[in-house]
Order: sequence, then C-alpha cells, then structure tokens
Amino acid sequence: METLPTNQLTILFADIANSTRLYESFGDFKARALVAGCLSRLKTLAADHDGVVVKTIGDEVMCTFPSPNLAAEAAMQMQEATALNPKMVRANIHLRIGFHHGEVIHEPADVFGDAVNVAARMVSLSKSDQIITNKETLGIMKPHLTCRARIVDRTRVRGKDDIMEIHELIWGMPEQMTMACSVTEEMIASLTEADAFLQVHFLQQRVLVNRDNPILTIGRGTANHLTVNSRLVSRVHARIELQRSRFMLIDQSTNGTYFSPRGGSTIFLRRDAVRLEGEGMIGLGQQAGEDEAVTLRYQILSDH
Repeated sequence: METLPTNQLTILFADIANSTRLYESFGDFKARALVAGCLSRLKTLAADHDGVVVKTIGDEVMCTFPSPNLAAEAAMQMQEATALNPKMVRANIHLRIGFHHGEVIHEPADVFGDAVNVAARMVSLSKSDQIITNKETLGIMKPHLTCRARIVDRTRVRGKDDIMEIHELIWGMPEQMTMACSVTEEMIASLTEADAFLQVHFLQQRVLVNRDNPILTIGRGTANHLTVNSRLVSRVHARIELQRSRFMLIDQSTNGTYFSPRGGSTIFLRRDAVRLEGEGMIGLGQQAGEDEAVTLRYQILSDH
C-alpha cells in the first residue's frame, strides 16, 4: 500500500455556537441565510491568512494554516468581524473556535491525523466567543500572541497519554459601532392586539422585542442593541429572546444578572435563563434599582 505524504499544519475549526436556536427564532430560510453569510465571511478571513478551507460541516468550517500564528490571527479576526457585524449581532451569532498544530495526512479533498483530532477536541471545549488551543501549540507561537493566552483547564484528550493544558486566546474587539433599536410611538401604534411585545426602558431609550425583533442583546460592547457602559457589565452581558411566545432573559456574564419581577422576589442569574412576565426590573452586575446606570425596566404590553 502506498504511504500517504505527511507534514505539519495547524488545523482550525470555527463553529457557530447553538445554531439550532437560530432556526427556532428566525425560521429555516432566514436562519440558513444567516449561517451561510457567517461561514462565507469566515472562509474569506481564513484565505486572507494563507488558510485553506478543507470543508464545511453544517454550521462549522474546517481550515488548515501553515503555522499556528496565522491560525491565531485568523481566529481573532473571525471573532472580531462577527462581533462587529450588525446583522450577526442582531441575530446573536457567536463563534466557538479551536485550533492545534501537528502532523496531518493529506488526501485529495481532506486531511486526517492527530492534529485534526486534537483540534476537534479544542473546539468542543470552546464556549461562545472563545478561541481555544493548548500549551503544545502555544509553545511554537510568537510572543505577541502567547501573551494573550491564559490557562482555563487541564484535561485528557483521546489518543493522548498525558493531561493536556488548555488555553484561551483573548481577542480584543475595537468598540466602534453603536447599534440601537429604539421604539417610537408610531411603532407601538402599528402593532396589533394579537402581537405579544416587550418594551425595555434604559435611561432615555426604549427598545422593543417582538416577532419582528426577536432578540435583544445587552452589554458593554457597543455592537449590542443596548450598550450599558459600566465596569460591572460584561462585553456581552445578557439577552432577551422571544421563544415560542415566551420572553426569556438569558445571562451570559461574569457578574450575573438580577431579575426583579414586580411583586415578586429577586432572582440571581449566572449563565442561566428565566421567563419574563408582567413587568419588573433587570440589574446588570448588581441589584436592580441600586444604580440607574445598570438598571433596565421591562413591561410586556400584550399577550397572546
């Protein structure tokens, strides 16, 4: 049997996190268009860094790069481009990225080998907005990139005898863009009684969540629908989603979110979700009402 050529490459997987939610929120046609648009942009960014797109697998793209430095730079640009794209932000699209450098086996339209298996494990360990690699790959990267890494775990990887040290590569998003989805009286008046909609008040802004605008993102990053400029607030802190006629508050933050329904007890959320009903207050990073700069007020104005 002929021996296939082998060489060293960096394998990178970029995955759209929780893409099934897109189909539930927007329907098949629009969700598929959003996924296709995102993957197309990822492919372009890979090519810009001497990457080769091997294949797409559903909502995931697999690429090879000559070095982990190029893969890391591509990964950071992928995250930043997604976080700064208004369409992606409105749809609450986030990426999970993992990469690893090692030996691969080439076939005409695919690559195999240890590096592919480990890279697949890296992306499986990644969470929304993360770029994950390992100590072995970091060891051959340039200092201006390794200084961005921090250890997040130690775990076993299938096919490896030793515990692998897992690192997150921190990427910076230039916060240049303000997204606002403000409500006007005309918009309220145009809604029919059959439309369930939720109104959020923050300082001088009012923002609407309904079937035409089913997702509201909230955070310090200015690409969010509502930008809340406080050190207590995460870049992507929380979101409100309309899911099958229910309004859900979903925390994605470091400091958590405080939900205070009118007439009820305060609920503290961290990486969790709760259904919004009636009216009440939402505190970002601290109790609602203690500081207006991090307090949102919501009201559901009609029900199905």
